[in-house]
Amino acid sequence: MQHKIAFISDRLVEFHSFLKSAHNNEFRLDLFEHLEAIRKSIHNIYYDLFIIDIDDIWYAVPSWLKEQATHQYFFQVIIISDHPLPKSINTIFGERLYQVIGLRTAKEDLNEIVLNARKNIENHQFNPVPAKKGDMWVPDGLIGENESVKRANEFIKIISKAPSTPCLIRGENGTGKNLAAYLIHSGKEHPEGPFIVKNCEYATTNELMTDLFGVEEENPAFGPKRKGLLEQAANGTLVLKNIEHTPLEVQHRLLIYLDSHTFKPMGGEIPIQVDTRIIAQTRFDLDKFVRNGDFNAELYFHLKSFEIYLPPLRERRGDIELLTKYFVQYFGFLFAKKITKISPMAMNILKDYYWPGNVNQLKELIERSVLLSENNEIGIKNLPTYLNDSTAIPEDMELLGNCSLKEIERVHIERVLSRTKGNKSRAAEILQISRTTLREKIKSYGLD
Repeated sequence: MQHKIAFISDRLVEFHSFLKSAHNNEFRLDLFEHLEAIRKSIHNIYYDLFIIDIDDIWYAVPSWLKEQATHQYFFQVIIISDHPLPKSINTIFGERLYQVIGLRTAKEDLNEIVLNARKNIENHQFNPVPAKKGDMWVPDGLIGENESVKRANEFIKIISKAPSTPCLIRGENGTGKNLAAYLIHSGKEHPEGPFIVKNCEYATTNELMTDLFGVEEENPAFGPKRKGLLEQAANGTLVLKNIEHTPLEVQHRLLIYLDSHTFKPMGGEIPIQVDTRIIAQTRFDLDKFVRNGDFNAELYFHLKSFEIYLPPLRERRGDIELLTKYFVQYFGFLFAKKITKISPMAMNILKDYYWPGNVNQLKELIERSVLLSENNEIGIKNLPTYLNDSTAIPEDMELLGNCSLKEIERVHIERVLSRTKGNKSRAAEILQISRTTLREKIKSYGLD
């Protein structure tokens, strides 16, 4: 049986001796550069062994590599790298990750390592030897060195080990609340249940009651018989976005569920028991809602037992360079473009900007810049013009002179909503616009 081996590297010349000897071996060896591998979608070819040579630090894992890991057939992976690797590589390949070696070892011993891997392939036997020391894996999670981000990652790790523990994730729009929720869900040892997200902001009391708890029997008051999201997300996670907008009656029912892990569908009398984790999200300090009687204090303290705070990007400027490098590499992999650097002037502009849209805005901006780049560098010309003359917003949050009119409007609307504790009627009065116009602006600016 002839084995098929894919060797993916941007420095194949370093492996001249292995490539020369490979001609005399009984296996098919296909050579690719990283970008060529992405363009050719080689995960659609059934290779027995992948040799992946990583020259640079990898902040992101290529999408084709993740797709390869979803295949059910038997294959092995050898990774060559002198840098720490994302832990997700170890996670997605598991036993299929035959060995991780440095460049020097690969130059000297790759023939022997490949020979042994081929023996494993013939026997359909996974390699029992650990692939790499634990300290050579970079932990996965929210990207950043900011202390608040580090604490958030610690909490995510802790909470994910308790399958039904509820938690509260707080932060401005675009700070990564959805990602944090998914990391908690996927961090379970056996994440078998679904991950469901429900936005509570624009739903009525009756809609939330029936959506969350379901309907026992069809009736005019509650509509057709159906399972609620709590039951649909059994053994998984139900994320409640904008939890501050849930009516008190719904909050009371959620509290009963968190106390007993049972609930009654609308119109039903028999309790249903499920293990569904509740993750609540908000951009506000719920203490104020509790003091004003707009949020159930007991429910709040249930959720606040594990509260994750995600700071805005302007408060963690030291992470902007790291996040930028990650997104550049991620979109470079996605669009098959090799971008190796960002000009110092472009990086300084990114570091000085106010970022009202936080990490999500940075991500979308880098995606645009990667697409526009015509060479291996992102420069000032690849950035949106509204960034070029921007400077950091001072502590008094003065926006004039640094942002476009739309950005000023967006931030001002967000502040007014915060001041009115999400009361749109009051906010519309302050802004002197109709409630309908306010809702349209909230939607267009992603403030929902």
